[in-house]
Amino acid sequence: MAAADSGATPSLSPFGLAEALDHCAKWWWGASLTSKILGFGIGTCMTLLPAELVPFLVFACTLLAELCMYRSDAVKGTAQQFRRKLDQQDGFGWHIPPTELSDFLVRCSPSVKQRARNRVTAEQYFATAEPPGPRRALKNVSESAWWTKHLAGTMTIICWTTVIVGVIVSFGILIMAIQTTGTHAAQVNVARIVTAVLMLLLSMGIIKLAIGYSNLGKSSTRSEAAAERALETTPDELRAFKVMSDYHLSRAAGPIIPTWIWQLREKDLNQTWKELRNAGR
Repeated sequence: MAAADSGATPSLSPFGLAEALDHCAKWWWGASLTSKILGFGIGTCMTLLPAELVPFLVFACTLLAELCMYRSDAVKGTAQQFRRKLDQQDGFGWHIPPTELSDFLVRCSPSVKQRARNRVTAEQYFATAEPPGPRRALKNVSESAWWTKHLAGTMTIICWTTVIVGVIVSFGILIMAIQTTGTHAAQVNVARIVTAVLMLLLSMGIIKLAIGYSNLGKSSTRSEAAAERALETTPDELRAFKVMSDYHLSRAAGPIIPTWIWQLREKDLNQTWKELRNAGR
């Protein structure tokens, strides 16, 4: 039996819990990238550190990066499952049973639950004013897929730009060093640094991220088109559920979209959607 509460506990908003789970997954993802960069820094500064410690430090950073990525993927999976339940609740009016909600809460860390309680989140998550049903569900999918399409497109450009600029700058430095540096030892050191930078781009998975964001943008475009086609007729619940499920499957398979890119484009995308896409619907 539960003991009597000594004080009031702040209520936990489902939307706040979803945001807290997303934040936690992104935090572990950032920790993984930071560990890879730290390992790269230790490897390039090996002449400044005791030679016998460098391999162990690099191995520790690599192991830490993998553990952080594993944790990020686990939390992301929970977050995507909870988002699906929330979208079904908002779109179809299918409330999350207390049994499922309690399971989600048990799987959350204390920091996630505390962040969710401290987070003030509006329950009106989507722009449409339709009542719960197939049409609202499809409009929600269309809006969410439209957002994901543009955010993923921006991240694709950023990732490919980072790769291209990194390669051009690295080879530019290498060519300048060969032409201006007279000693062979200095040229070898510059070549090692350039190689290390290129290896860092590969180890951080930027090329993989660019491809992942590109695929996410394409699948979101298809989901948006499917939702819009379904809205042209009188959609039934089964068709709307299939469109929503397909979108969530592709979204779960895609890479994490950083919070800062959402904050960067939030105002512009919100205004565009309300003025051109949600008006009169």
